[in-house]
Amino acid sequence: MPALSTRIISFLLRTTGIYRKMFAGGPRMPDFIAKAQSVPSEPSAKVKAALSVTRSDFQGQAVWDIAPRDGAPSATVLYWHGGGYIYPAASAHWDFIAHMAGVHRWRVVAPLYPLAPGHDAVAITAFALDFYKDFAAKMGDAPFLMAGDSAGAGLAAATAMAARDAALPLPAKLILICPWLNVDPVHPDQPGIEPNDAILTIRGIREAGLMYAGTAGVKDRRVSPIFGDWAGLPPILAFGGGSDILVVDARALKDLLPAIDYVELDGMIHDWPIFFFPESRDAQARMAAFAAG
Repeated sequence: MPALSTRIISFLLRTTGIYRKMFAGGPRMPDFIAKAQSVPSEPSAKVKAALSVTRSDFQGQAVWDIAPRDGAPSATVLYWHGGGYIYPAASAHWDFIAHMAGVHRWRVVAPLYPLAPGHDAVAITAFALDFYKDFAAKMGDAPFLMAGDSAGAGLAAATAMAARDAALPLPAKLILICPWLNVDPVHPDQPGIEPNDAILTIRGIREAGLMYAGTAGVKDRRVSPIFGDWAGLPPILAFGGGSDILVVDARALKDLLPAIDYVELDGMIHDWPIFFFPESRDAQARMAAFAAG
């Protein structure tokens, strides 16, 4: 059972709908998307003061590089943020990245990729692969990891597959946090999980998935990488939560690749490993150990 503090915060998130309203779908969702995309996403002043934070641009998109101020980083991680492919990186993402840099001494490179509905999966995954090529070339022979949460985990998986197919150097490891691997929410378990999901709704992710898929369709591996070829990819650490409608995707990945390191906790909401719950801190320490191992 989750810690008491975790249960209280999860209850408040469910009842207030702070996040869920953004993924409720329906006629109001385009307004939420437009408002969110109109505000630049970047690390807070507190994060900038505490860590080494630099910004660059790639194909017109901001790229943030966040690392400890002194000493060599313990790992370099290319990180793709979640948000249903429609929302920019949120404060929870920046807080998570800052925690991994400040506590676990990661260097995190976080590209803010183009978003739907202005861009579709063909354009977004092309951007991701172009950035990956540039990033891997700059890393040279130095090892790096690739990670992401939710939609970002799906983009990380699709990018790893594309990199493999292009015979590019692969990351040493992949970390997939509550991955969105099938944008078509038709799994029979999802309606039963939905009332306990504090962040996502079936209608909302269905609509976001269609915006992202565009002409490629929901079963294209760039859109729904669960349908892709997972052979030859690096070792994977994945997380799922019992109160997350996307847990069915994480479980499908574990069924497909039984050897992966998979952590699922009952009662945990979507994206719980990036938050500040006691269970989140344990998951973050596990990520750091996986990266270092």
